[in-house]
Amino acid sequence: MADSHASPRQLYLAWIEEQIEEYKARLPRDELLQLADEAVRALFTSEDEQYPLTEILLRDAVDALIVRRLGLPSYRAWLRRRRRGSPGDPPVSS
Repeated sequence: MADSHASPRQLYLAWIEEQIEEYKARLPRDELLQLADEAVRALFTSEDEQYPLTEILLRDAVDALIVRRLGLPSYRAWLRRRRRGSPGDPPVSS
């Protein structure tokens, strides 16, 4: 259940995290490892030429790839949809 005192941004971030985790849970292990490899390649082609590869950075990179694959909306687009009452997302309190 959503916290009635959570801000719309907190609700959005919780929804995004839920979508990502559900997607990861559906992926076979091999596909998840391929996704991690893709994230590592993207990190190593970074224009700043720094390679701070940590578990947290890798997790965030994989999550960003999943967000793109799922076509999840930006916070502003999500908020507009929620305020129009689209089903399937947590409600937004104004």
